[in-house]
Amino acid sequence: MVPGALSLPGALARVPGARARGARGARSARARVVPARAAAAPPDAPSRAWHCPPPAEERTATQAASTLSKLPPHVLDQGGLDPATQSAQNQQAYLGSLAERFLPVDLSTAGMRVLNVDPPVFAVPDFVAAAEADALAALAADSAASSSLAGAATSAPLYPLLPAPMGDGMPALAQRLAELVDRCKAIVRCDGAWLDEEGSALTNWGPDGGFATVPPENAFAFEMPRLCAVPSGETSATLPDAFDREGANEAKYQRRALVRVFLTDPPPPPPEPEKSDDDEDGSSSSAPDIDRDAFGLKLTICDVALAPRKGSAVVTFPSFADGMPDERAECVVRATEAGPCAWLDFPISVGLGEAGIAKPVTMADVTVEKVGEEATVGESAREMNRQAWRANVSAGGGDEDGGEEGATEEAKKKLEEMKDAGL
Repeated sequence: MVPGALSLPGALARVPGARARGARGARSARARVVPARAAAAPPDAPSRAWHCPPPAEERTATQAASTLSKLPPHVLDQGGLDPATQSAQNQQAYLGSLAERFLPVDLSTAGMRVLNVDPPVFAVPDFVAAAEADALAALAADSAASSSLAGAATSAPLYPLLPAPMGDGMPALAQRLAELVDRCKAIVRCDGAWLDEEGSALTNWGPDGGFATVPPENAFAFEMPRLCAVPSGETSATLPDAFDREGANEAKYQRRALVRVFLTDPPPPPPEPEKSDDDEDGSSSSAPDIDRDAFGLKLTICDVALAPRKGSAVVTFPSFADGMPDERAECVVRATEAGPCAWLDFPISVGLGEAGIAKPVTMADVTVEKVGEEATVGESAREMNRQAWRANVSAGGGDEDGGEEGATEEAKKKLEEMKDAGL
């Protein structure tokens, strides 16, 4: 497999954050070698992408234990990994892992790039045209009845702009949303399990978001799209892309995938660092290696920052196949000082049924039962343990039967400890 090839989830593939000094840097007190700065992605890439770990942040135990499979920095600098460059065998292996743990995707989607292997993150260019993105962003800006989504982020209601009932002769907005839903279905594949196989996804959208009728167990369906925005210079809190287990069981459905379409221009690339006379190797001691605020979307646990181009879509999977939320997919959105950031969310959900998501089994849920009665089994087992210990630790200088008298002082001490402990 070539460097940067798709690798199945498993081994932790973190990029070291420590800085290394090179031989040339050792010759100059002012020059130092720093990690490569995020380069401008090729024009055909859906986004700029780079590793952006926090400068100093203590992670929780669950975050630290999460398994990540990340792409090498130089692959992210090129806008991610093009699945078409991988062998058919590698693609099939990755699709099998996606289908088992999340949902399968169409890796042949034009222009698709892999931005993270596990948890899976994909980018798709030109999901909507620039002019259409501007029109949708204007709807978010003009909406006076926006509700809080996450911190500085708000969600503008689309339902009042759609006709009732849905059906033939739908106006342009409703028709276009239906077309975008169909495109999402072509990227995230749930063939044979869609609630709306014989109708339109729009007919089941609820007036307050979500669903008018919860989908039945194991049936996939699209929630009401969310038109969202973050004001200029603000960063959202962690976005609620999936329910926690209790919330999902109460709602009777869980969000399994999310297609997030960005409607505004990305943050500009960071400026090139200034070079001093001593920086012959191109490194610089005067400029930071990472502009931590140059992202539009950041996966906070994966430490992957993105600057999606206007009209591009980012596909994530906020929960596993069993419905449990995947904290590794947590993300925030940031707007530049130049203007707000707007995007359109298409959550793909699945009905859970009455059983809901099962609670994970922990040691607190394990009950150890004693077999037999104390009088007939317990004391007999303890005596057998003591006899076995005498036979194993006998120094051979005592009685022929290997009794306590023939054991070493250490063995006698151990026997007493076993008796005191009830063994």
